[in-house]
Amino acid sequence: MSKKIALLAVAGAVAILGAGVLGYFSYGWINPPEPPPVTLSKGNVRGKVLTDSGSMTPAGIIVEDEEGNTQRLTTNAFGGYDLQLYPGKYRLTFTKGYEFDTVTKEVEVQQYKTYYLQDVRLMQLYDSYEQHWIAGDLHQHTYYSDGSDSILSLALGDVSVGLYYAFLSDHNSARGLAEWYETDTLKTLTAEDGEDRFFTPGEAVEITTEFGHFQALGVATTLEKYDVELYESERNSPDRDQIIMDRITYIANCIKRDGGVAQINHPYSVSTMGFNYWELAPLFDTVEIWNGVFNPGDGRYENETGYISQNYESKLKWYELLNEGLYLAATGGTDIHDTKGPGKTGGVTAITPENYQSYYDDGGIYPGMPTTYLYLDGAIDQETILEAIEGGHSFISNGPVINCKVGETIYGQTHLLAGASEVTFDMDVFCRDGIESIAFVRNGETVKSIELDVGTDTVYTQPVTLEVSAGDWVVIEVFGTGAQYGITNPIFFEV
Repeated sequence: MSKKIALLAVAGAVAILGAGVLGYFSYGWINPPEPPPVTLSKGNVRGKVLTDSGSMTPAGIIVEDEEGNTQRLTTNAFGGYDLQLYPGKYRLTFTKGYEFDTVTKEVEVQQYKTYYLQDVRLMQLYDSYEQHWIAGDLHQHTYYSDGSDSILSLALGDVSVGLYYAFLSDHNSARGLAEWYETDTLKTLTAEDGEDRFFTPGEAVEITTEFGHFQALGVATTLEKYDVELYESERNSPDRDQIIMDRITYIANCIKRDGGVAQINHPYSVSTMGFNYWELAPLFDTVEIWNGVFNPGDGRYENETGYISQNYESKLKWYELLNEGLYLAATGGTDIHDTKGPGKTGGVTAITPENYQSYYDDGGIYPGMPTTYLYLDGAIDQETILEAIEGGHSFISNGPVINCKVGETIYGQTHLLAGASEVTFDMDVFCRDGIESIAFVRNGETVKSIELDVGTDTVYTQPVTLEVSAGDWVVIEVFGTGAQYGITNPIFFEV
């Protein structure tokens, strides 16, 4: 009996299946099922990147598909790459930061196939390192806090854009620092004379609180939860401001006691990330006036309602502090959370106040955007790097290189006047994509502006004279094409 039932069940199933198949082709199904998706396999694109002297070098690769989607990848530590891409046409743009040219190659990928591209040679157009200007990044994150990068992928991102030092500054965590120290074996570049230039990792922690973010540069300072958060009773207390000021004072003192440089991060950021207690500014050594998340503080695209970016407002506050006699060295940092963000290979033609942030973002949020260049004439290690940061022997840029002096006086130093009211700035400015203008800011006001042809002028080396008096300070701003911008720390003048 059971055998008969089983046979009937099989026969019924076959009949139903047959009817269903017949129904499919005879309009029996109102909503026929979608055919299974076709699974495509990737192809491989391989090659290596060299400098113009023939040495292999780590570099970045902006991969753009047919629809204009972009992703920024990197070679390995030796300059080789093996890209796994789905079938389609791609444009590959090879780059090593703004001191090198770029090379573009197009390739059509088919599944399963491997393509070997001719060696890419990137020509170095300017060598700031040779002029003792060392490029680096002061503000970076990995997956040890809220970033997406591993330690190695972040370090590769750094050396791929020509950085020679960088600080890992995860939120309230020093867990990644032991691994970060090991990246000092990465080579950023082999110079034409055969000298190998290595990467210098720096330790830091971004002390993240509900009343501001503070960078502990050069130390692994971490605090307890009750040091960075308020109790509910404190949050609603009439003494809330004093409680917060006491916590900030404690944080700054902890950083300095540990031997670090204490920095105010993105002071005009929104919500709890900003800084509202400027009476405590003397407790700190530096202030981040350019956070890479926000567009440059150049002020070029203000609208009629007084549009001010967060970095621009930070810069104006910094000017105000300088005029009050308080010198906090200015710094910049990318605040990078993902080195594989998109990168611009084209660009909009008309820039407006409304689209300037989008235009800047299209340039890619990746290491070195912006870069803090330090003047180091000698050993390059964490101690000398911290001294240069705290002294303000630096400029911040996402393109222009600003190598200028008054005599032998560099940024962050004081030039003594010999009775004369006119001084000469020895200029060496480079911007690969063109210089729009160079501005001299004295005591917070632009007193001289040199207009250039952004289409043809990529260097400026003519001396510039400027009238100054005892007590003055002068900052140089360089405006490049699009959103490219650079700003120096001040040179002070006394008798």
